[in-house]
Order: sequence, then C-alpha cells, then structure tokens
Amino acid sequence: MLENKDFITWSSESCVVVCGHDGVTGANNKAHEPVEETDAKTKEKKSVCPLYPGLTCDEHKAIRQDVEAAKDGLPKIEVPSGFPNSWMVGPDGKVEKIDQKVAMAPGALQDALIAFQKTYEAKPLPFKKWEGYKKQLVDAEKALGDGKLKLALAAVAKVDGDAKKLTPGLVDLVKAKASAINEKAVAQLTEVKDGTLDVAAKVKAVRALRAEVGQKLSTGNLAVLADIDAWLKENAAAAPAK
Repeated sequence: MLENKDFITWSSESCVVVCGHDGVTGANNKAHEPVEETDAKTKEKKSVCPLYPGLTCDEHKAIRQDVEAAKDGLPKIEVPSGFPNSWMVGPDGKVEKIDQKVAMAPGALQDALIAFQKTYEAKPLPFKKWEGYKKQLVDAEKALGDGKLKLALAAVAKVDGDAKKLTPGLVDLVKAKASAINEKAVAQLTEVKDGTLDVAAKVKAVRALRAEVGQKLSTGNLAVLADIDAWLKENAAAAPAK
C-alpha cells in the first residue's frame, strides 16, 4: 500500500503520514537494523532504515514511543499487540482506528481519510499550498526585520488573499504578522511626528510611510492608516502634493 504511486501522490498533498515501529519484524521476532548507504549526489554515507524508505530507524522508533507516551500534549494512541495497526488523528487530537482491511487498500483508505477530514469545518490544506504560505510568511518576517514594510505587507497579503480557505492557525499567523507590521508603522509615525524635521519634511515622510502600508487586507486597512490620514489632514497644507 505504501508503494502505491497514486496513494503516495494524494497522501503527500493531503495529510501527514507518520510511521511508528519499534523495529521488530519477521517470525524470529528480531529487530531490523539500520544500514549504511552512499548519497548519490553528496557521496556521503548515511544511516537509513532498510524497511521504510526516507526514514531512519531512530525516527520510526521515536514516533512509536511518542504516540504511546503522548508527550508534549500529543494525542495518545493505545497500541495493541500485533501489527500493523493504523489510526487517523485529527487536528484536535481525535484518534480513530482504521479497520485493517481498509488500511491495506489504497482506494478504500483514501476514501476513509477524506470522510474523516470532512468531519472538520476547515478544508484540508494541500502541502504545496502550505509550503507557499510558509514561504510568504518567512519573507514577510525578513522584510519586516529589514524595515521594508511594503514588502512585508505584500507578502502577508499574498497569504491573506486566500482568507476564506485558510485554516484557523494560518488566520492567526496572518493577523500576527499584520499586527507586527502595524506596530512597526506606528513606531515610525511617532518617530517622524516627534522628530526635529520641519513640517513640510514631516509631511513628506508620513506620505512615504502611507505608501508603504497602504495595501488593504481582507480585514481592512492596517489601523495605523487612520492615524496617518488624520495627521496628514491636519498638516498636509504645509506641504501640498505636487
């Protein structure tokens, strides 16, 4: 089942696949051992699991321990004797065992996973979409750190453009990034207003700041924009727009 290309393609985009195993296999009940292989590109030798491609033995053993011990608030899974066993785990920690006949049939397993996902209000977020969102949020953080508010807000806006499709966690991340940009803009506005520049120079600087943070999000403009516009209304006469 784990070698079915169609299932691999679907599951890679639609869910997180986790394999936990203590390493015991076969009739002799002995644990399999990791093997060394040479990376085709780097030519470096690395330890890999002979049973699960892409994992090390340490990784699948640790996962088995984690789900049984339920550390760090993770959902606990009661692992019975005998293998294999499969479970679906929801984002809220709900655990539901999968009938083994279903778990071993790619089509039936995919149907079961889709049905399980539909029990949650939020739609599943494809992995490639998540990777794209994550990159934009990282770009926003970097731009913010560099003081480039326009670039930071533009990156956040690219994620916010899918506001109706975002998971609650992503919505919170977008709000947090927008709030951080707003705070930085408020600080810059205060610095200009309290600075030693003449009024005309201040107006020019505040107009430039407005251009930096004027992009609208699905929730509306950044709160600082109202303060900027109010200040400009009071002082713009000192430096009329060209």
